[in-house]
Amino acid sequence: MTEEFRPFTLTHAIVLAAIATLIGLLVSYARRAHPDTRLHLERVLATINALLWLVIQGWWMLPPRFDPATSLPLHMCHLVSLLASVTLLAPRRWLRTLLYFWGIGLCSQALITPSLREPPSSVWFWAFWVEHGLLMAIAVYDLVVRQYRPTWRDYGIACAAALAYLAVVLPLDIALQTDYGFVGASKPETPSILDLLGPWPERLTSIVIIVAAAMAALMLPWSLAKAASQHS
Repeated sequence: MTEEFRPFTLTHAIVLAAIATLIGLLVSYARRAHPDTRLHLERVLATINALLWLVIQGWWMLPPRFDPATSLPLHMCHLVSLLASVTLLAPRRWLRTLLYFWGIGLCSQALITPSLREPPSSVWFWAFWVEHGLLMAIAVYDLVVRQYRPTWRDYGIACAAALAYLAVVLPLDIALQTDYGFVGASKPETPSILDLLGPWPERLTSIVIIVAAAMAALMLPWSLAKAASQHS
C-alpha cells in the first residue's frame, strides 16, 4: 500500500521547491516579454486555471460524490483560486487586493501545512498542488509583473471582506457540522496552526486576530518603504 502524504517531509520540500522554481521562471519570462506576449500569457494562465478549477470542483459536485458538508467550493483557497483567473482578465483593484492579502497572506498556509493525505500516486495529490501552486503563481505574478502595490485602505477592504466571509461560512459550518474556512468545530486531520489555538469556539477569536495580523504583515513592507522614501 502506498504511504500517504505527510507534511514536513522530503516530498513536501520537493513540491514546494518545484512550485517556487516554476513561479520564478514564469515571473522572469513575463517581465522580459513584449506586452502583447504578456497579455496572451495572462489569458492562457487565466483559462487553464479556470478550467482546472471547474474540473476539480465539478468532480466533487457530481451526485455519486456530492456531500454538502465537504464538496462545496467554500474554502478560501477555492474562492481565491477562481478569483485569480478573473483578476488576470479583469484586474479590478478590489480583486487584486483580495488576491494579494488572501492569496499570499492566507492561502499560502495551505502550502505550508497542506490538508492532504493522498500520496503522489493519486491524481488528487497533483490536483491539490496544481490548484494551490497556480493560485500562488498568479498572486505573485500580479505583485511582481503587474506591480500591484497595496495601501492601508486595501488592507481595510481585505479585512472587511474576510469578516464577511466568516459571517457566511460560520453559520454553514454550524448547520452542516463541517469546517469550511477552517472555522468550524472540527479540525483537519493533518497538522495545522489550529492545533495551537485551543478548543472551539474560543479559537475563533485567535483566528480573527491571526488573520488580521498576517495581512497587516503583508502591508508593513510597503508602508515602511513609503515612509523611508518620504524622509530621504
